Amino acid sequence: MAQRGARGRAFGRMLTVTAILLAAALFASPDRALAAPTLAASVDPACAVPESVLAPGGGLPRVSAQLAAGRPLSVLVVHSAKSAPKPGIVSYPARLEGELRLRLPGHEVSTAVLSLPGEAAPAMVAPLTRAVEEQRPALVVWQTGTVDAMRSLDLESFGTALQSGIAEVQRRGADIVIMDMQYSMHTAQLIDFAPYVSYMSWLAQSSDVFHFPRYDIMRHWVEDGRVDFADESDEAKRRSYEFVHQCIGQLLAQSVAAMIDPLSIGRRTGASN
Repeated sequence: MAQRGARGRAFGRMLTVTAILLAAALFASPDRALAAPTLAASVDPACAVPESVLAPGGGLPRVSAQLAAGRPLSVLVVHSAKSAPKPGIVSYPARLEGELRLRLPGHEVSTAVLSLPGEAAPAMVAPLTRAVEEQRPALVVWQTGTVDAMRSLDLESFGTALQSGIAEVQRRGADIVIMDMQYSMHTAQLIDFAPYVSYMSWLAQSSDVFHFPRYDIMRHWVEDGRVDFADESDEAKRRSYEFVHQCIGQLLAQSVAAMIDPLSIGRRTGASN
């Protein structure tokens, strides 16, 4: 908790520095003012979580370099989900694309999805590596841990797979964010997710990559009464799915934007005006 608090304070300092850069930009020139990422763009208050739950990491150097060079931000989302969101629900990868565009004015953003239904982390490494090799994204969001916990996979095997996947992605010139599983009170009573969530958090810190804590975020929403997965009616399920995908897209985009070097965004936007 002390480490997470420290990361929260660091995030606060990052936002303060960004605010100072924004103010300086406003007095410098109209072009420079357009360059700043709109970090306060629009996280719905209903989606917000405290810094003790979500605090972005240090940076995304490869993404920042891509943007500074004027190249598009391409994002590859890799997951093991067996089914798509409910009909009519915009999934969080699509939401992520739109939210990043809001926060990175003047930059092209695209997202692609690699679905590996029912695969645990060790089986995801090879197809993940091939996809990064072929598509050359600037950023990978690797969503894993659910199947591993369901099968009670050995934590050492889980960790080895995560380390291998992270290294393969970085070796191919991309940054990576690791995302853990969803939370529901019913599922949490049947499956012990905690060791896998804790392991991902520890591994992310030791590997200097960002761990997006979806499990803790969703648990906060449930405990705060913002979403109710216990209601089995079709309308309630639809509302819950929509809320989760919309808010995960917003919070993930906000985290990514906060970790990008503001100067790399500014140089590109200034050059395009």
